[in-house]
Amino acid sequence: MTPIQVDVAIIGAGTAGMGAYRAARKHTDSILLIEGGAYGTTCARVGCMPSKLLIAAAQTAHQARHTEPFGVHVAGVIVDGAAVMARVTRERNRFVGFVLESVEAIPQGNRLKAMAHFQDANTLVTEQGQLIHAQRVVIATGSIPVLPPTLRELSAHLLTNESIFDLPTLPKSLAVFGPGVLGMELAQAMSRLGVSVKVFGVGGGIAGIHVVAGFHVRRLKK
Repeated sequence: MTPIQVDVAIIGAGTAGMGAYRAARKHTDSILLIEGGAYGTTCARVGCMPSKLLIAAAQTAHQARHTEPFGVHVAGVIVDGAAVMARVTRERNRFVGFVLESVEAIPQGNRLKAMAHFQDANTLVTEQGQLIHAQRVVIATGSIPVLPPTLRELSAHLLTNESIFDLPTLPKSLAVFGPGVLGMELAQAMSRLGVSVKVFGVGGGIAGIHVVAGFHVRRLKK
């Protein structure tokens, strides 16, 4: 294979990678955007966008159950789990479509579908053995879920952000491991939608907040 020579090579075509591509285009046309997985950002596919769609449904159900202070009485709230998840999937796919349109607008010669690793500071090698020489390399590889060994045996029962939004309907019950901000966000949304939720953690805090017995935090006046 003939080695590729570019000014800037960007590993990852997600939100950060696309932002880096647009910034680099202001200075040079010699750019290669490298993506080893499916096009479409983490945010659009399995992150903030589908999660906010789920939260919006949960908030609607929650508000419907608490209308009495406004003099509005709702006889009952029925959550259709399949309809909730169908909307999440439908809107998520629409968001991903916008991202794919942006990728398709990039000239074919400026993007490469491949996994790549460093050979040295300015040389990348794809799985097929293609060499890419770049004056600058931007690493925008994003992240993937890391599964503790003790949970891997759960197999199909184990959900991560890469699979939970593909559920055809809401589960009857859910155990959330990790009471951090993202874990609590998901736990609250599912609970408001009628799912029986249990949250497990080891640090003693909730959403990054830790309570120390005997101490109170006050804002000091200037």
